[in-house]
Amino acid sequence: MEAHTLVLSATKIAVPDVPTIDFVTSLINRGLTQMEYFGIEIDNHCDIISDDMEAVSNEITYIDIHFDTELTIAYDSLNETEVDQLAITMLHDCNPEIRADLKDITIYL
Repeated sequence: MEAHTLVLSATKIAVPDVPTIDFVTSLINRGLTQMEYFGIEIDNHCDIISDDMEAVSNEITYIDIHFDTELTIAYDSLNETEVDQLAITMLHDCNPEIRADLKDITIYL
């Protein structure tokens, strides 16, 4: 199995107490997110953040999507639109675990 991470960002949004897949896919479909990272599973990116980066990060909502595949993904061969479509398809094709705080959302597929 290959472990992957997709990190999307959006201008800081009000994350609902119980975020849903429809909430996340709506952000993607409306073009309110941008791809920050798509690649092999990474450790918590918050562990390696400087003070300046933390100030900027406080104004951004991050959506981390973690998933496994049996096949390798050629990350560089996909453009942002294709990655968005992949995320939407995966989110609707499974029963994900969604965790959130007041600012960020983490999804495990």
